[in-house]
Amino acid sequence: MTFFAASNTIGRGRLSLFAFSWSIVVSLLVATVLLLFSTERGSMISKNEFAVLAGMYTCGVLLTTYYSSLFYASQDFELPNLLLTGVNLVLLLVAGLIIWLDHGGEAQRHFLQLYFFSFLLQGLLLAVVYIVRNKLFGIGGFLTGHELQMLLRYSLFAFFSNIVFFLLYRVDYWFVKNYCTVCQPADLGAYIQASKLGQLFLVLPAMIANVLFPATAGGSRSVVNSLLPVLCRVFLCVYIIILLPIIAIGGWLFPFVFGDSFNGMYLPFVLLIPGVLSLSCLAFVSAYFAGKDKVRVNLVGSLLALIVVLGGDILFIPRYGIQGAAAVSSLAYITCYLYSLFRFKADYGKGLRHFFVPQRNDFVTVYNYLVQRFKPA
Repeated sequence: MTFFAASNTIGRGRLSLFAFSWSIVVSLLVATVLLLFSTERGSMISKNEFAVLAGMYTCGVLLTTYYSSLFYASQDFELPNLLLTGVNLVLLLVAGLIIWLDHGGEAQRHFLQLYFFSFLLQGLLLAVVYIVRNKLFGIGGFLTGHELQMLLRYSLFAFFSNIVFFLLYRVDYWFVKNYCTVCQPADLGAYIQASKLGQLFLVLPAMIANVLFPATAGGSRSVVNSLLPVLCRVFLCVYIIILLPIIAIGGWLFPFVFGDSFNGMYLPFVLLIPGVLSLSCLAFVSAYFAGKDKVRVNLVGSLLALIVVLGGDILFIPRYGIQGAAAVSSLAYITCYLYSLFRFKADYGKGLRHFFVPQRNDFVTVYNYLVQRFKPA
């Protein structure tokens, strides 16, 4: 929805009506299925109430997802997040009031109802504000058959790409648990912790990628095209500076922070670092290809990396344990990143050195772009 709204391929009014209708239909289906086939939930919540709460939750999450995307397509990142923050603050205050006034032991039940209703409130608030702000009352009508086909085609490619990528950084857990003959009982927990620690470094690139995607789809492709290598160079420099001290003291730091049972996470974390650096930069390149309607590139890259993981885990985990799993995963992430860079080079002629060799004004360029994007309207 972000892509088609930002590129003006489908009108915002038509996308808004489709998002609202789709959310209601899906939530009603969920509530109906649970009402017909679920069992009683116990004394705190009845079967009927469970179905209603599940329907409210589903509708709220869908509305929030779709209308946040439509806001982002207009490069409006501040208002939707302010609205969501406001609803959550009110939820906290009302929850505290419920606990303070509780005299009959019903606080848990009332908070449960309030909690699931808050999702619906968030979604409805975003929808109403978006419609009013953009004056979309009765504008556009429903999607045409061709527009629906375009929307579903793009969405399905993105969906399958996300499934493959999910398997890419999760399937190694299964291999370590079920296929490792040299692993100790604590190794799986240590490996998962090392992996999750590495994934923390992907949060900031993912946030910035959410800005690049609508900007690319919305016609700022030449700007993003020149900015993309700069972003990759900057994040490589910043993350290397952050990771070097962690490498130096991680052997002592990890057991101190997580406990002695995580002694084994240091070496897997170090082996994952090249892959983490690759994934942090891949977030920008993937967002760019998605904005160019080339989701297929992201899908093929993820499939290649998944093949590396599957083959490498079968070969190396039985003998080398979690160290082998970390090395294979890192190699797979690098493979995915290099494939995307070669595709970018083939399309736009920028050599690989543009993504790795830092230049003097890199930080100033990125700072100016992000300040311009995130400053209030």
